[in-house]
Amino acid sequence: MATRKRGKSFFELWRRNKERGAVLKRTNQLRTSHLRRLLGNTEARVVLQNVNMAPLLPPVGAEVFRRFTPASLEEIQRRHEAEEREQQSRKEQKIEIAEEDLPKPASDLEAGKPLPFIYGDPPPEFLNIPLEELDPFYQSQKTFIILSKGNIIYRFNADPACYLLSPFNPLRIFSIRILIHSYPLSCNSVPEAFL
Repeated sequence: MATRKRGKSFFELWRRNKERGAVLKRTNQLRTSHLRRLLGNTEARVVLQNVNMAPLLPPVGAEVFRRFTPASLEEIQRRHEAEEREQQSRKEQKIEIAEEDLPKPASDLEAGKPLPFIYGDPPPEFLNIPLEELDPFYQSQKTFIILSKGNIIYRFNADPACYLLSPFNPLRIFSIRILIHSYPLSCNSVPEAFL
């Protein structure tokens, strides 16, 4: 009789967790759709631009995701060179910037974290391929991101690997796909002959 009660409570717990998960998923979908509607409204954006808040708003929709191409790499190099010239001119003029005023990476766009809901779900064709940086802090650095299944962010250096494999090299792209693959390797899946 005691085992029957434990079994009932387990199924009740499972059912409640399933219902709670469905409610949370629906809430996130509603939140995303409301936010897209607000940020996609041109009148709201114009009002926010008039009060100089538009730079604080994240871009909206699938147009945020762009493939990482050789042209993207050239643009990053130009930004990097311009930033170096600006730092050099500050050094020559002896202008110091407080540590609080220096740009910092966005905490919600860290590598290993899921993509924030404000960006929405990327189109399936943008998963597991090199994309341009979303974080403004890294846009002048030689990096690119890859979004895996579950919208997990991975950040990679765009410099040639082993001094000869560019970020567009098929061998490097294949290696990155193996690295970020979501299939968990556990001891249970390895045959005993290999242990």
